[in-house]
Amino acid sequence: MNKLINIATVFIQIGLALIATFILYMLFALFDYQGGIANFIGLALFQPLFAMLFSILTITVCGLIGLPIRLSKRINDWWIQHFYLSIFMVFLGIVSCTISLTSGFVEETTYRMDGMEMARTIPNQILSIAGWFFVAFGTLHMFPPKSLRDKIANFFTP
Repeated sequence: MNKLINIATVFIQIGLALIATFILYMLFALFDYQGGIANFIGLALFQPLFAMLFSILTITVCGLIGLPIRLSKRINDWWIQHFYLSIFMVFLGIVSCTISLTSGFVEETTYRMDGMEMARTIPNQILSIAGWFFVAFGTLHMFPPKSLRDKIANFFTP
């Protein structure tokens, strides 16, 4: 029964991490939207594809970085016992992404389009990328507390 609960937990963690990073990417894409039919088509058709691609790549990287949490019994027990760390990481990531969009932290970049120089504000790259990875890692490695896992195992055991 514990094996089944562990497998279900991994699938739920991957699903939640995919959903969280997809939503975060699409929020950043919405903040970047500047109007127009061509930009709307890009937002509606291509950005969700990029969101899934970047989410899968990020979850793969975070899964490899967090592999010791899953493979080492001692580290896994410690991580599950201190489950609030992953919740704090998700919270820190969301706060970091939010701060990256505020007026004091946005960055201005210039680019050339049709021979004219144009200026544009973008979110703070360091804060937004760090926040992205904090949300992904925290969500991917968020285990339920041991007491909740035991209650689920007892519920399904005759």
